[in-house]
Amino acid sequence: MAKAMKVAMKKATAMKRKAVVKASGAAAASITKKKVPVPKGLGKIRIGIIHGKVFDPVKVGTHDRKYPEKLKIKNNTGRSASGWGGQYMADVSTGLKIARLQPDIFEIDFMRMDDVSPKRLAKNHLTFNFWGDMSIAIADGKIPLAKTIIEVQKDCYNTRHIPEWNYYEWVLHKSRYMKQCIKAGIPMIPTIFVDNGFNAKAVLKQVQAKGWDKFLVKPAYMSFFGQGIIHGKTQDFVDNLEPFIQYERDNKKQKEFLVQPYMLKPNGLVFDEIRNFFVDGEWKYSIYTDGTDYEGFYEQPAGALKEACKQLAIRTYEEVKKVSKWEGKPIDTLLNRIDIGVVPDKSLKLGYKIFVNEIEPAKTSTSTLRVKFRKIVNRPETWSR
Repeated sequence: MAKAMKVAMKKATAMKRKAVVKASGAAAASITKKKVPVPKGLGKIRIGIIHGKVFDPVKVGTHDRKYPEKLKIKNNTGRSASGWGGQYMADVSTGLKIARLQPDIFEIDFMRMDDVSPKRLAKNHLTFNFWGDMSIAIADGKIPLAKTIIEVQKDCYNTRHIPEWNYYEWVLHKSRYMKQCIKAGIPMIPTIFVDNGFNAKAVLKQVQAKGWDKFLVKPAYMSFFGQGIIHGKTQDFVDNLEPFIQYERDNKKQKEFLVQPYMLKPNGLVFDEIRNFFVDGEWKYSIYTDGTDYEGFYEQPAGALKEACKQLAIRTYEEVKKVSKWEGKPIDTLLNRIDIGVVPDKSLKLGYKIFVNEIEPAKTSTSTLRVKFRKIVNRPETWSR
């Protein structure tokens, strides 16, 4: 990242200052931190923020006083809500925070997914994509836009787009990181990997050979929010294969799938998660998330279970570090979430069976509303570097 920022500084004089939100007036005056002057003639560093989350709010009262009206999420209550939890989201708040902490160093260029283009990113020294990558564009049915974003992401060293393409593809291809983690001895859900298209009869035979009573199938590439899943009792599919055959027909264009058994708690409900968050390469906090209760999440309390999940997440992050690179050199990720599955098991010393369920990218929910922060993210030196 330091190398990228150095290159960015050299290009500062060529940058035009359009579509920029500046921290000024009362907001800037309230900052008492000692300012670090920018070397004469270089100008400010322009940071692009690709935003658009509607489900990752910050606590009201902690939001920036200069939060732009047009960037607020207004439709966030009721059945027709497009947002969740409030008007002020973490992605926009991050950009505003950078500008407010270091107004003499940074200028922020906020853009939505539809604004992304090589020309737009060329105006910035670095652009952080917190929402609106090609997977979101595809999910929204915006195929031409998805192609543009892919072009931008693949050319990341010239467009200076973060995250880098190869690492991001590794995260989006669940089978890639799962196989790497399994090879490293990291516990994961037992999985049948389908790498070359879905064959209903062949998959069902493999499931029967495993002896799984219940199972699910989901795409292994760009799958989120439960899209593209089929699940049920093995015997039901044996008795009537047609739903499985239809699933095969519906997913002809998809090549990679994960087939997994149900992971259930003793009460018969789906396993819970303890989600571990890494900021700038360091473990920072963890959130308990109930497997079935949408509102059942909170900061995981201290104790043996929290520590065990933390250590497993750290082991997993070591695998992330092997892939996260910039121009061939290792680089810490800005944000990662590593989800550890948790199933009560009295036969184990810990009292729980734990395993890695998922590695999430920077666009993931930060769940900041459920954490009592101890100044763990407010690190302007990270951005200055």
